Amino acid sequence: MPADMSAMFSLSETIRGEDYLLATFYLQMPADADVLAKATGYAVGQTIGTWIEVPGVTDEMRQRHRGRVVKVLEAPPVDLATQTAETTGYFIQIALPTVNFGPSIPMMLATSIGNDVSTSVQAKLVDLELPDSLAQGFVGPRFGIQGVRDLVGVQDRPLVLNMIKPCTGLTPEQGAKIFYETALGGVDLIKDDELLGNPTFSPVVDRVKAYLAAAERAKQETGRDVVYIPNVTDRPDKLLDTARRAVDAGARAVMIAYASAGYGTLQALAETIDVPILAHYAGATPYFEGAGTGMSAPLALGLLPRLGGADMALTITPYGGYPLRRLPYLKTVQELQLPRPHIKPVFPVVGGGVHPGTVETYMKELGPDIVLGAGGAIQGHPDGAAAGADAMRQAIDAVMAGRSVVDAGAEHPALGRALERFGSSV
Repeated sequence: MPADMSAMFSLSETIRGEDYLLATFYLQMPADADVLAKATGYAVGQTIGTWIEVPGVTDEMRQRHRGRVVKVLEAPPVDLATQTAETTGYFIQIALPTVNFGPSIPMMLATSIGNDVSTSVQAKLVDLELPDSLAQGFVGPRFGIQGVRDLVGVQDRPLVLNMIKPCTGLTPEQGAKIFYETALGGVDLIKDDELLGNPTFSPVVDRVKAYLAAAERAKQETGRDVVYIPNVTDRPDKLLDTARRAVDAGARAVMIAYASAGYGTLQALAETIDVPILAHYAGATPYFEGAGTGMSAPLALGLLPRLGGADMALTITPYGGYPLRRLPYLKTVQELQLPRPHIKPVFPVVGGGVHPGTVETYMKELGPDIVLGAGGAIQGHPDGAAAGADAMRQAIDAVMAGRSVVDAGAEHPALGRALERFGSSV
């Protein structure tokens, strides 16, 4: 192997612990294609970025800024020419110098998932490994699971989140009425729907004032303090201004659709305001729906929102109608929750088709450190929104006590009516 070509490769043992982001890709190529040449071309193209010699590229620059190929693994592993098919799958791991992009998600993505046409690679980013030096640069969740629990005042069970329905079209006064009726039940958090931003018929600050007044009225009757989470999603400059004004008006948390606003905007929001952030996945599915392009769901919905500073993150499940497989769903939750150096864990928010009959399934799979987001199951309860919220709490209490939700439904009318209406997944 020529000396310059050899310098493009590195073994895992020598690259780990250095200042490199390890990006793993999956791609398919014709069986007779030169995958090593393709991998090295990508490593160069996404770092020093030129496929021919140009003035100004020095040996020092190559050493400091050029990517390296760490692994090239066939899937399935085939060693004999008699076993090859027309195409071969590969997992390729590239070491990307962190000095090139630093703790900036936009630049990290431009580097790792760039798929620049000059590199001619159609690949799916499936994993990222961060060195400590890079992880330390991300603020990450400022509050995380424990901070959200402290805000709500609930330390042991899953939290109950409701989103105001209908999604949009309500004035602040109309929404406040629904908020009040819902807050009378056993709900902990109430958020805007992702489709309601800062329109002229319902400005965010006006909603905050109206909804907080409704929350206070409900608190006088129930003794429970329900937290309102307004949606501040917008273009970056307006989003940050709206978020500041919402917090000044009394909001104790905010929501952002990070995929449509941008992962970098989520980073900026987390570094600007001092309240928990709920990250909504609206707009994220195009990142991972391609089998051979984009990135994996656990990265798009898990790792990147966590790095960006989400304290709570809505996640997609296989049970709400969207065809996400169970393994990516569970891996996404792991990306949000498992211990990671320098980055706090995130509260997973389970949403989409959640109702009391699904509580047992989610709690058995994910444990108590989850937020159960129920919209239609609360507003659409036969006996009203308060009964719908109570039914969710009754289902949670049953599972926490080791009881069947169905059995508990025989004792609690609100839960029983919900199970009759929505069914049970167990």
